[in-house]
Amino acid sequence: MKICVKFIAAWAISSVGERFLHTEEATGSIPVSPTIPFHKAPRNFLAVSFSLLHQDILLHRTTRLLMGLGWRILTLGMLLSLLASCTQAVRDPDLPPSASDLPLLEDLRLCTSKAAILSRLPMPFHRHPWGSGEQIEQPASSHQPDHDRFLFFDQDEILVGAVFRYRPGLSLVPYPILRHTLSELTPTAEFFLNTAPLLTGGSTQTAALYRTGDRTTTTQYLVLEQDDAQLLLAASVMIDPYEPLLSTYQNTFLPDIERHEGESRRSQPDASDRASHSEFLARQQFARGEAALFASCGRKDARIAVDAYSQAIAYGLPNPIQTAEAHHRLGLALLDLGRAREAQMQFEQALRIRPNIPEVINHLGSALAQQGKNEEARTQFERAITLRPNYARARYNLAKLLERVDRRRAIEEYETYLALVEEVPEEQRRAALARRRIEQLSSGQ
Repeated sequence: MKICVKFIAAWAISSVGERFLHTEEATGSIPVSPTIPFHKAPRNFLAVSFSLLHQDILLHRTTRLLMGLGWRILTLGMLLSLLASCTQAVRDPDLPPSASDLPLLEDLRLCTSKAAILSRLPMPFHRHPWGSGEQIEQPASSHQPDHDRFLFFDQDEILVGAVFRYRPGLSLVPYPILRHTLSELTPTAEFFLNTAPLLTGGSTQTAALYRTGDRTTTTQYLVLEQDDAQLLLAASVMIDPYEPLLSTYQNTFLPDIERHEGESRRSQPDASDRASHSEFLARQQFARGEAALFASCGRKDARIAVDAYSQAIAYGLPNPIQTAEAHHRLGLALLDLGRAREAQMQFEQALRIRPNIPEVINHLGSALAQQGKNEEARTQFERAITLRPNYARARYNLAKLLERVDRRRAIEEYETYLALVEEVPEEQRRAALARRRIEQLSSGQ
């Protein structure tokens, strides 16, 4: 965007400025001559001739001036056209199509405090517990006549998601941008709205679930596919960690939808519908920890992450893989707070549940290094590299650890790291540090 604006500015200055100078050189300064009243018109032929000549000169100059102004107006139009094309959103190639002309949250924003939202939320609405947080249900009304709205707040009273239920369905005909986006997406699931006609050989309607989003949020659209049109049955938007808890195809929001028996296994209904209350609380706290640790709302908060992951483990997650990952994530949050010994214990617990996970082993090495246990840390970094030879971050950590004890090996590990991250944008800052250390180590520093 900055490059585009600079280009337009340079082009505009050169084009308009050059034309302006050319026009002024050709016409000189244009005096503003008052109209000569009829009763003061010259009486003799010579005077009349000079008067006509002067008027012709004025007409010529005025014509040139108008031509110059026309060129400037044309230039301005082209400038505005270029600027408009440059300001159009450029889609990130790593993300799915997501453009939409259907405003879901309208003036609300994810990650806003509950107090701020309630202060401008029109009545009526109903408040219900939602695990450790709260759900606010706003039925269809004059303010929002075409849908019911459900807002979800976490334990910290932050808006983490919203679901919109359209009854009997919202026609997408007035929303060409959203329809185009859906045409570019592949449905992640399909559903029968009513399976009864299948038993009698009749036809039934099917709905498709579409998923899209940006770097930190996910948006879902549940669409009734018809021959001549599409009807939106439900939509949802949430920060990524909460997607499993706020899917639009939960029975809470669409009780009439039944899953197609032939559907892919990857499209199983939300497990929270079947899970016990304690399991739901565990998954909710895990999502809260993810949002805090990975800055889903723009700010990382390791203290909230420690509290959330600890609660998730205490409530009991549904399977060992999730439990191991909760210990791993808790260790990362503790490491961020400088509590290396506690972090080490969490990483070791994660490895007892799921051995030989390179990322956990690498982080265990970091926790040991922070405590000055360099030999133990080296063992863990080398173990992670053995399990995954192209693990760039473990090689960087090993190189850093080896600088004082094996300079030559440290340089080799830095060089291997640089080769592995050559085209990884998020590693470029660390890569610059690695290059600097190679130069310093090579010169004996």
